[in-house]
Amino acid sequence: MRVSSYRKNIPLLYAVEWFSFFGITTFWVLFLSQKGMSLLEIGLLESIFHGTSLLSEIPSGMLADRFSYKANLILGRLAAIVSSMLMLLAQGNFWLYALAMVVNAWAYNFDSGTSSAMLYDSAVDAGLKERYLTFSSIISGVTEATMSLGAVLAGFFVHGYLEVTYLMMIACSLCAICLIALLKEPDRKTYTEERVSFSSIVNTVLKEFKTNSALLWWFLIGQIVCATMCMFYFYYQNHLPDLSSWQIAFLMLVGSGLNIGAAYVASQVGKKWSSFQLFPWIVGLTGLLYTAVVANQVLVFMFIYLLSNALYALYMPIISNDIQQYLPNSIRATMLSINAMFFSLSMIVLFPLTGWCIERLGFTPTFLALGSILVLSAFLLVFFLAGIQRKLTKN
Repeated sequence: MRVSSYRKNIPLLYAVEWFSFFGITTFWVLFLSQKGMSLLEIGLLESIFHGTSLLSEIPSGMLADRFSYKANLILGRLAAIVSSMLMLLAQGNFWLYALAMVVNAWAYNFDSGTSSAMLYDSAVDAGLKERYLTFSSIISGVTEATMSLGAVLAGFFVHGYLEVTYLMMIACSLCAICLIALLKEPDRKTYTEERVSFSSIVNTVLKEFKTNSALLWWFLIGQIVCATMCMFYFYYQNHLPDLSSWQIAFLMLVGSGLNIGAAYVASQVGKKWSSFQLFPWIVGLTGLLYTAVVANQVLVFMFIYLLSNALYALYMPIISNDIQQYLPNSIRATMLSINAMFFSLSMIVLFPLTGWCIERLGFTPTFLALGSILVLSAFLLVFFLAGIQRKLTKN
C-alpha cells in the first residue's frame, strides 16, 4: 500500500509541474514595456531576479532537506501568486515590479531541485529507481509542453491584454497547491527530517565538496556553458514583435512539439550514453547553430531558436539523471539548489554582457562570437568531462 502511494506521487508530480510552469507569462518583457518600463529598467529587473535567485537557492534547498518537499513546493506556488498580484498592481511603478521579481525568484527557488529530488526519492521508495530517467524525461517533456503551450496561448493576448495572463497564472498556482497537498512525503525524507539540522546540512555539503571537488567543478563549468547556450532564447525574443500574433503562436507550437520530442528521445539516448559523453556534442551543435546567424535571415533565426531549444531540452533529463546518482540523500535538494545557483550566477554575468555586446557590435557578430566559443568549448569539454567522470566514479 505504501509503495502504491509513492507510485501515485509520480503522475501527481507531472500534474503539479504542468500547473506550476504553465508559460502564460512568457512575454513579461513585452508586458513591462507596455507599462512604460525602458529597456534599461527591464534589464535591471532581470538582474534583480537572478540576484535574488543566487542568494536564495541554497537556503531554499536546505529548507527542503530540513523540513519537507511538500512545504517547499507549496511555498513556491504561494510566492508565484503574490508575484503575479504585484505585477498587476504595480501599474508602471518600478519598485513594485522589482519586489515582484524578488518574490518570483523565490517561487523559482522553492521549486528548484525540490521537485526533482522528490521525484527521485518517490521512485526509489516505489521500487522504480531504474526507471527514474524515464520519469525525469517525461517531467521534462511536461515542462516543455506546458511552457510552450502557455506561450502559444499568451501570443493571443499581446495586443493590450497581457494582464489576463497573470490572472491565469494565479489560477494555475491554486490548482498546483491542491495537487501538492495530495502528494505523499517520501519515506527516506520522513525518516531523516527530525534528526537533520541546518548545521549538519552545511557541514555535509562542505565535506562533500572537499572530498569530491570534481562534483563542484562539474556543477560550475556545466552551468556556465548552459547559460551561454540559453542566450539566443532570451535575446531572439526582441525580434518576435516583427512577427504577427499567429506567427508567434505557430513558432511556439512548433517549438513545443520539438521540445516534447527531444524529452522523449532523451529517455532513450540516456540509456546508451551518459551526459559526460553527450554534453560536448550538444554544446558543439549549439555553437554551430549560433554561427548560422551570419545568414541574417528571419527563417534562419527561427531555425536556430527552435533547434537550440530542442538540444537543451534533450540534454536536461540526461544530466538530471546522472547528477542524482552522485548526491547523498540527506542533502539532495541542497546540492541541486547549489547547481541551480551556479546557473543564476552565470546569468548575472552573461545576460547583461551579451546585451552590451549586442548594443555595441550587433546581434549577428555577437552570436557569431558566442557560437565560436561554444564550438571551441566542445573540444575542451571532451577531455575535461572524461577526467571528471573518472574522479566521480572513483569517489
